[in-house]
Amino acid sequence: MLVQLVIRDFALIDYVELHPGPGLNVLTGETGAGKSIIVDAMNLLVGGRASTELVRTGAEKACVEGLFDCTDYLHVAEKLVELGVPVSEDGTLLLSREVVREGRSLCRINGRIVPLAMYRSLGELLVDLHGQHEHQSLLRVGQHGELLDRYCGREVLQQRSLVADLYRRLVMVKEEYEQQQAHEAEVTRHLEYLRFAVAEIDRLKPRPGEEEELQQERERFRCGEKLAGLVKEALEELAGGGRTAPAYDLLSSAAQKLQEIGKLDGSMEELCYELNDIVYRLEDVVERLRSYQDRLEFDPQRAQEVEDRLFALRGLMRKYGNSLAEVCAFREQAAAEIEGMEGAAGRKEALADEYRRLTKEYDAEAKKLSSLRRAGAKRFVAAVLRELEGLGMENARLEIGWKVLSDPGPKGYDEVEFLFSANPGEPLKPLAKIASGGEMSRVMLALKVILAENDRIPTLIFDEIDAGIGGLTLQAVGERLVAVAGGKQVLCVTHAPQIAGRGQRHFRVEKTFSGERTCVSVRLLQEEERIDELVRMLGNSGKKEIARKHAREILNSNLSVNKTGR
Repeated sequence: MLVQLVIRDFALIDYVELHPGPGLNVLTGETGAGKSIIVDAMNLLVGGRASTELVRTGAEKACVEGLFDCTDYLHVAEKLVELGVPVSEDGTLLLSREVVREGRSLCRINGRIVPLAMYRSLGELLVDLHGQHEHQSLLRVGQHGELLDRYCGREVLQQRSLVADLYRRLVMVKEEYEQQQAHEAEVTRHLEYLRFAVAEIDRLKPRPGEEEELQQERERFRCGEKLAGLVKEALEELAGGGRTAPAYDLLSSAAQKLQEIGKLDGSMEELCYELNDIVYRLEDVVERLRSYQDRLEFDPQRAQEVEDRLFALRGLMRKYGNSLAEVCAFREQAAAEIEGMEGAAGRKEALADEYRRLTKEYDAEAKKLSSLRRAGAKRFVAAVLRELEGLGMENARLEIGWKVLSDPGPKGYDEVEFLFSANPGEPLKPLAKIASGGEMSRVMLALKVILAENDRIPTLIFDEIDAGIGGLTLQAVGERLVAVAGGKQVLCVTHAPQIAGRGQRHFRVEKTFSGERTCVSVRLLQEEERIDELVRMLGNSGKKEIARKHAREILNSNLSVNKTGR
């Protein structure tokens, strides 16, 4: 709900501060007093077009600010979160527009500058203007389906939510499928490379450390003759076969002598054990040398096998890693990736199946939604026409134009547009092409009456709603304004005392002259001031006391109606 409106240097307004309340707020004044300027300022506030012509003569910029209480409007808080704008702790929201004479206009939400599109998307949730203004929701064909669905009620809204959920899932599945399809050629090439690499590595079955072993074996083959001679000499010196006594024999003889010494002198037994240990260890060395000597036999075929194996392994390392350990790790990683990519191929087929299943389910639910809508549309049209008849438009015709979309959408296959004719013999035309602001306002009032429980916009502004009507029709318009204002904040610009008298708050718009300057001001009227204003609006040319009595009767009668809710 709008709790404060501040207008600075806007058209003929120097400074105006307005504090509308809940329920019905009326604005009256002489023709040309500037009532339309207030409405124009509200239109700018909620996202209407900005023009430098709106800046007051002599000023650099025009500014309009509106403070809203959004405590009971959760969808507004959700929109702020969606837009990334901080939500105030007290539930208030400040919208402001600046129009700079020599620059661009600025939009602010809670003091933060935002793009106009973002700003307007929030303004549309707060205020609906009805009259000759671009911001009114009836001019937005996309809102027609929303209005119809709200009227149809919970069953349609729940079915639409189901269809929207299916549509979101369809989009997600389609996007994932197309993403996989777009990368399919690249994935196929990579998969072929991985399969080739794994097969190449598996043919050789390398082991970490195998290269070092083969290098040692190759070195033995290359130095085989020298190694054989050295081993032979070492064995001769250790175990015999040469010209000198072998070390083994000498040590064994010394060990026997120490053994004899130990028998005679117990203190030498430990030394005897140590020498025996050396003899045993020497035996082991000799055996290992002989085994090594046996392996030193040169095998040309084995030498070639070693060379070939080394060459092949190094080829793997050039491609897949700096060592065989890295090659083996690459192989395991590639195998895991192959498994994942083969699973992805299966995922693509599963996505295709899921998309077909969802499409079939969406089609069934969307058709069910269309059927529910069309049934509700008949009731909707009948209800609107009944309201219009009571508002003096008994010859009006309203029909719903249906366009069936070929592709799925979040709201089903239906695209809805209201078609309207105000007078007999006139063809049905899109509602947005209605020329009369008064007719548009009355159509919107009729819609607001029948949508009172489901409409979430808190503030409604009606301009020219009484244009060209009188008598009982004016009374009916007033009654419906009061009915709508029971759950909304309504601001109504009117020339009719029958409507003005029904307002919970009454503001008078005045134009004053000071020197060469013209200013528009707005003043909240007290009870006696309201009587004076109603007398002026009645235009009674008879006795003044009769006119005041009539005005007081209008005011008292309407105030009692407002209090009782009738």
